[in-house]
Amino acid sequence: MNVGSRSLTLEDLPKTPIDKLGWPWSKASKPLPNYMSDSSEWPRISIVTPSYNQGKFLEETIRSVLLQGYPNLEYIILDGGSTDNSVEIIKKYQPYLAYWASEIDKGQAHAINKGLKISTGSILGWVNSDDLYARGALNKIAQAFRHNKTCTLVHGNRILLNENSQVTGFSPLSSFEPKTNSYNISSETAFWRREAMEQIGLLKESLQFAMDLEFFGRLYLHGHFLKLDDYLGYFRCYSQNKSSTMAHVGLEESIREWKSLFGTQFVVGKNTPSKATLLKSLMLNPITVGLPYLSYKLSKYAS
Repeated sequence: MNVGSRSLTLEDLPKTPIDKLGWPWSKASKPLPNYMSDSSEWPRISIVTPSYNQGKFLEETIRSVLLQGYPNLEYIILDGGSTDNSVEIIKKYQPYLAYWASEIDKGQAHAINKGLKISTGSILGWVNSDDLYARGALNKIAQAFRHNKTCTLVHGNRILLNENSQVTGFSPLSSFEPKTNSYNISSETAFWRREAMEQIGLLKESLQFAMDLEFFGRLYLHGHFLKLDDYLGYFRCYSQNKSSTMAHVGLEESIREWKSLFGTQFVVGKNTPSKATLLKSLMLNPITVGLPYLSYKLSKYAS
């Protein structure tokens, strides 16, 4: 897709399979006008997706990016030489991509860095190939950066999905403050300014798991973060994802990198939301969180 082109709609993308419903299959974000309310151009947002043998989920991820209804989107996919149907899926959406490649890489952080180097946007983010962006996420991000000129990173709440794309949980998070709580920034909800990244550098490629913690930690020490009380992304929890298969590696890396960055002990789950906060979030987000989550819970009871 050419940078700065019009917003994409459902009619622009490949036809949705008949068994796929809802976001981002049969529903899309409302297309934004070509210019912001002050007649200025929307800031260019560059999104990078690293992927390897995630054909089962990749198309859903791609559609969640392209159907943001955002006029100035640059989307880059770096596949690590997949042996499943990933390349076939990417080629299906090739006309709407700024760049893609399928070649052996040195891991997730290396793939993300390759994409970030290619990108040209003033606002950057990455979404993994089994995660999704929520409807309208990029609009909220662009508006947040527009009205908060000094912030270096904007992040939000996450929704939890299983391998069948059912909403199994949700996380209304607090603002990130290392002195009072543990790490709570989700990469599928986080976006940052290019100028800040140019000051602190790219992701640490030696890390297998905690590359986001270390990178966002450096960004935090460099500038100001803004936490939105909006659900911006979906994180997929299933038995084969890295959070499940490499939990021990993730904890070891997190402890080491947190100590190096902030000089304190890394604590897991220190900022768990209260039951009142969870209930309030359900009530305030009935379409995105409340109804899908309750539907999942009822289906579990029924079975």
